[in-house]
Amino acid sequence: MKIRPYLTYQGTCSEAIELYKNAFNTDVLQVMRFSDIPPNLEHPVPEGFKNQIVQATMKFGDDFIRLSDCPGKMNAPESERISLAIETSVEEVKYAFSVLAEEGRVAIPLAETFYSPCAGVVFDKFGVMWNFVAQK
Repeated sequence: MKIRPYLTYQGTCSEAIELYKNAFNTDVLQVMRFSDIPPNLEHPVPEGFKNQIVQATMKFGDDFIRLSDCPGKMNAPESERISLAIETSVEEVKYAFSVLAEEGRVAIPLAETFYSPCAGVVFDKFGVMWNFVAQK
């Protein structure tokens, strides 16, 4: 069994993908748009939603995350209920944290702790909570 993070957005998934590609220097493995869904007369895709992302997959180290646009009001603007924990080198933590913090909100500034040479928490501009811990 594996647990995979699945992030949802209200029409800003493409923008989130570009931000994360930059912050984490990673690749997009797959993007499917709502226009790629086979037509269904009972559940037609609204014209204005066809270019939105139904599912994308991004590489994160040896693993991946999934992302999509989610119609309706399912997404809260910001949530502390779930965060993504990123464990990597000090240099990668500092870079990714700074990129996400540019238009986001720093909750816990990067600092040395008893468990890490560099740790901190940032909410990106989409409200996703990223918990960074550099490995010793």
